[in-house]
Amino acid sequence: MKFKSIAKIFLATVTVSLLALGCGSDDSQSQSPVKKVGMLTLLNADESTVDKIFISPAQKTTYYNNLTSMEMGLTSGQVDEVRTYQSVANYIAGKISGVGVRNSQQGADILDSFCLAVKENNLELLGKINAAIEAMQKDGTLEKLTQEYITNLKPGEEPPSVDVEDVPSKQTIKVAVTGDLPPLDLIRADGTPAGFNTAVMEEIGRRLDVNVEFVVIESGARAAALSSGQVDIIFWAIQPAKGSPLPQDADKPAGIALSEAYYKDLPVDLYSTFSAMQ
Repeated sequence: MKFKSIAKIFLATVTVSLLALGCGSDDSQSQSPVKKVGMLTLLNADESTVDKIFISPAQKTTYYNNLTSMEMGLTSGQVDEVRTYQSVANYIAGKISGVGVRNSQQGADILDSFCLAVKENNLELLGKINAAIEAMQKDGTLEKLTQEYITNLKPGEEPPSVDVEDVPSKQTIKVAVTGDLPPLDLIRADGTPAGFNTAVMEEIGRRLDVNVEFVVIESGARAAALSSGQVDIIFWAIQPAKGSPLPQDADKPAGIALSEAYYKDLPVDLYSTFSAMQ
């Protein structure tokens, strides 16, 4: 999974609530061709069921397991646009020309919660994670990291590197990283995990007095990696926005538990400004 692919095309990811983007359109199906939308495979929710709720007849969804396959889909014309979060859209639009960002739900501001996920029986780890997140919220650490790794990034700028500690005497917990949500979940060109999620998890590791080992996983394989014990934690398990037709646990696989939210973001569309002018 190479970071340079992000600079080639405008790619992004999605989870359950992202499917709510672009539900309505002023144009009827007879007035315009079906729009092909690329998204990442969901963590758990049934895609056909979700499509019936959120995707209009004028749209067709194609699901991908990783950035590479999404790249092939977009460059071959298999999809017309991709969907992601505001922070990711801003990052990608700053990297390449000819990309626009627009609200996808007629201007509705729906913030989705980003959570960490652990095995349901690992309540001790979950409790420690939640305590660390709460403390980071209270002392301003989460806000500081958000500003440093997301809000204050200039167009085309990379987020700061993350100093990952490795103390032989400490316990190590493994965390899945995909690289599919830069600058949140990012993998540099040299294969090094970076970005906001990595910085947040490293800070949690320091507070828990453990080493954090980042394991590169395809987005579509995150749940399997957790259930099989390949990793102890997975990033960006998303809870649907309040008021969504889907329940809060719609995309939560059986046997896993979600932490308190450590970040919230607004879903948007990424599209080709060149295509939009045609």
